[in-house]
Amino acid sequence: MAKSIDVCEVYSATLALFRERGFTGTTTREIAARAGVNEVTLFRRFGSKAALMQAAIGDAIADAPFGQVLPGDDPQADLCEVVRAYLATYEKYGGLVLTLFAQLPHHPELSGVAPTLFRNMQNVAAIMAAHQLGGRIRAGDPGRFAVELIAPLAVIGMMKEMGAGPGHKDFDVPDYVRTFLSGHGASASV
Repeated sequence: MAKSIDVCEVYSATLALFRERGFTGTTTREIAARAGVNEVTLFRRFGSKAALMQAAIGDAIADAPFGQVLPGDDPQADLCEVVRAYLATYEKYGGLVLTLFAQLPHHPELSGVAPTLFRNMQNVAAIMAAHQLGGRIRAGDPGRFAVELIAPLAVIGMMKEMGAGPGHKDFDVPDYVRTFLSGHGASASV
């Protein structure tokens, strides 16, 4: 009887190697070695390196907690929850999304994960839109507002990875959200 593979281990190895080396620099042989499986098993299960990468990345991004937050009545509380969830996602997956953004233009075989990635940002935009409808955030493009909230957090993480900053350690989430909201015409409640 064939030994079943631990998909979580395979995905973890795939993500770690992808973050370290990108698509081209990651081999199925290395993934198999890190995950403790036979390389042939990977091909039987996933068919190709690209399919394996898409499955692992898609699974990680789909579970990103910042894409799961639902809007309430308080923009300060909602956006603090989004930011904390984003930071938890970043803590768990490091520079996965930044690596993906850098790799996508060169590896169209990874484009299948883009819709899942953008669905998380659409969720943040939906929170912005809900608060706009309630008059708690000024009118404007909610997608742009979502990017304005999340992009600086990504840059802070990237700077840490490059050794140019402390990253998100001791990050003051309420202050960050208050500053964001003050620039978007909402009153901060904290």
